[in-house]
Amino acid sequence: MRPYVLPPWLKLVVVGVVLLPGCAAPVKKPKPVPEPTPVPERSEIAPKYLWATETIFPHADAWETEFAAVSQQVSQLAALKGTLSKSGDDLLKVFQLRDALEPRLERVYIYASLLADQDTRDSTHQGMRSRARSLLINYNQAMSWFEPELTAIPFEKLESWMARNSDLALYRQYLDNLFRQKKYILSEREEELLAMAGEVRATPGIAYNLLKNADMQFPTITDEDGQTVELDDQAFYLHLRSTDRRVRQEAYEAIVGTYAEYRNATAALLNGAVQNHIFTVKARGYENCLSAALDGSNIPTEVYNTLVRTVNENLPLLHRYQEIRKRVLKLDDGVRAYDLFAPLIAGQTLEYTYEEAVEAIIEALQPLGDEYVSAAKKGFDSRWVDVYPTKGKRSGGYSSGGYLTQPYILMNFHGGFDDVSTLAHEMGHSMHSYLTRASQPYVYGDYVTFVAEVASTTNDILLQNCLLKQIEDPRKKLYLLVEFLEGFRGSVWRQTMFSEFEQRIHEMAEARQPLTADSMGVAYGEIMKRYYGPAYTHDDLVDNYWIRIPHFYYNFYVYKYATSYCAASAVAKRILDGEPGAVEAYLSFLKAGSSRYPIDLLKMAGVDMTSPEPIQDAMKLFEDMLDQTEALLGEVEG
Repeated sequence: MRPYVLPPWLKLVVVGVVLLPGCAAPVKKPKPVPEPTPVPERSEIAPKYLWATETIFPHADAWETEFAAVSQQVSQLAALKGTLSKSGDDLLKVFQLRDALEPRLERVYIYASLLADQDTRDSTHQGMRSRARSLLINYNQAMSWFEPELTAIPFEKLESWMARNSDLALYRQYLDNLFRQKKYILSEREEELLAMAGEVRATPGIAYNLLKNADMQFPTITDEDGQTVELDDQAFYLHLRSTDRRVRQEAYEAIVGTYAEYRNATAALLNGAVQNHIFTVKARGYENCLSAALDGSNIPTEVYNTLVRTVNENLPLLHRYQEIRKRVLKLDDGVRAYDLFAPLIAGQTLEYTYEEAVEAIIEALQPLGDEYVSAAKKGFDSRWVDVYPTKGKRSGGYSSGGYLTQPYILMNFHGGFDDVSTLAHEMGHSMHSYLTRASQPYVYGDYVTFVAEVASTTNDILLQNCLLKQIEDPRKKLYLLVEFLEGFRGSVWRQTMFSEFEQRIHEMAEARQPLTADSMGVAYGEIMKRYYGPAYTHDDLVDNYWIRIPHFYYNFYVYKYATSYCAASAVAKRILDGEPGAVEAYLSFLKAGSSRYPIDLLKMAGVDMTSPEPIQDAMKLFEDMLDQTEALLGEVEG
């Protein structure tokens, strides 16, 4: 991604973290209101639960030394301008120097980024990340000549060079992808100007991240036990899963209401991000923002449109799910936004220590074979994971890391089943990275987000399947079935809904309609009502929920959750059905990195996303789970 909001090697998946509520408190004489339960400082967490950043650099001084060395080599590589067309050997030299320097550059950025995310209050680490970001932008500027100069060489000449030089032939897929996009590559000076503007264009996303994670202050609420609890964006879902509707409503209004206080400023920031995308369209000559966002990965726009169309055709299934929710929870006034996460079975939870979560995940991954499971165990034992929420820590969860580092997983683990699922999900990303980097040269040692979520979601589905087989108690099985339905809702229905909103605001901006808090709120509310159907009752505050979603700054990212979930369900079914060669095909996919186009990579795993079939099959799976849920509800309620 160039220029970037997130660097291309930073796989970031922001998810909610859940802990289910306890029992209701007795209502006798009032007791003193206790102090809010504090979030611990990082220094209070045992080292075994903190990610091992010292394996990247032992200390900040070592980072400074490498920062200086990389800075110097950036200028040395830039001095090779004008040499590419001399011979195949000269071109290979630049490729190899680039492929040696870029992993070091990303390692510098990743170390600073991990430190900055573990405590967003730390100005020193924020400064390190800012310097690393500037170094990356300087590199992009210093190398802005590279692609225009390379694409000026006739492809026939490159073909002849590759035929004579097997080392250069390694870059065939890279060159094919580059020349496919040749018409969008600008002149050397124009590319230099775009690179120079990189930090300016990244500002909306950077500012939003700091506003969300460092500056926003959320109020306290009173939980079911009468305890005053400190709200943050991570604890949001904790209270939305409460059996007490008052708690759910107070939590929703406190969190979303706080975001709404910044509605005009965040509308300006999101508009800035959209205008950045429009700038790319106009500068490079793309048809529209959607085609520009998908072209880099060679994803046909029809894949996106097929997803939206197929999901809309199946909205009656989501409406049916909300009718079940309305009936079971006895919501006479309808399902409101703060009811969407409420448990259907009161008092039924699955709670885990971190160690129990790791054990459950390893058992669920057994169908993937010894090679995969052994590597996952190594990851857990090598402190890939930063486990618990701490003061100032970035919200959500993600997998990060680079070609020269181990994977890193940011978690905010509270102990609910959703945390276990999140951990399995992020380990899927990290295993994808681990296997790719162990199998591919640097030029193909990463993967695009279109395929990234397949690896993580396959782990989600394997975990759910394993636990459903183990549990016989109908209430616990029902709980897990609802968790499956919620996972599907969150990954397919909800992300496609977000995708429609994202497409809508881009189309509005392309039509020169103003993107204001009001106009975006109207768009979000209309889509929300259409998706959730007759059982849903809309509140005006919901129109501000778009403010809370950081993915809208990532340029058509969220649809990939939905396509990936559908692809992953197909992959998991093949593996669990014991289809011959299914595991081997999946591992080949995980090891392939970016050595093929994403659509072709998924075909390696047995899935064709140019067809609506995987989406329709996923909808059939959702319908089957709805049938099972209704049957178990009849048994439990009867």
